[in-house]
Amino acid sequence: MRYLLTTTLFLWAQSEIDALWAERDNVEKAQQAIQLLEAELSQNPHQVDRIVRLARLYYMLGEQTDEKALRLERYDKAYKLCRNELAHQLGLSSSVKDEEIVKKAQREHLPLLYWSGTSIARWGKHASFRQKVQVRSTIRLYWDRIFELDPAYFHGGPYRFFGGYYALVPAITGEQDVNKSKDMFEKSLSVAPYYLETKVLYAEAYAAHPKVKNKELFRRLLNEVLQADPGTDPEYAAENRLAQRKARTLLGQEAELFEATE
Repeated sequence: MRYLLTTTLFLWAQSEIDALWAERDNVEKAQQAIQLLEAELSQNPHQVDRIVRLARLYYMLGEQTDEKALRLERYDKAYKLCRNELAHQLGLSSSVKDEEIVKKAQREHLPLLYWSGTSIARWGKHASFRQKVQVRSTIRLYWDRIFELDPAYFHGGPYRFFGGYYALVPAITGEQDVNKSKDMFEKSLSVAPYYLETKVLYAEAYAAHPKVKNKELFRRLLNEVLQADPGTDPEYAAENRLAQRKARTLLGQEAELFEATE
């Protein structure tokens, strides 16, 4: 009887997590899912799929957080969850340097590697200028390896990252290149045209870039996002819905973003 009760409770928890996960663009539901996943992992750690989900939930919360310190904290939490589990899966100490972790990571480790890289890159985007410069080499470390393993992974994610990277990296680094940025965004769209975040970042990072200022492209990309069907696939529908909210916000900021050319 105790076994049946335990099994029933377990199945209920999994079902509840899945339902909340599908609506993770809702802040309250994302927070509820985090509580359930953290409770589960405290009893049964090192479940890679659950850890990746937990990291993605923290990342999603960071995307919807206005308070800078809290936003950075959530991205950092997501990064460390995946980074430390990746070290564990590779038989390494969590205190080992990122270079050692990334060097040993293989294709089967892409979920953890990708969300480590995605989270630290987002942290870097919203950090101070000094912090951006300090973390740049670590960000490139992760993303060069991810790109090497599979540039089309997670709906064209590595192409999408480098589209944003070449546009937004500080000019002082000598790596800023809007032509490379455009090429990477186009490659990402060719892999996964249904993934709406790509067009949002394309509009924000490239079309509104001071060296580009392409208002027509900016509007077209964001209106395409708003007119698109976000879909029902639980692996990306929530991200698509969030991308549509971001698109509305960016369109509302058009005058500010392009004021230098008015």
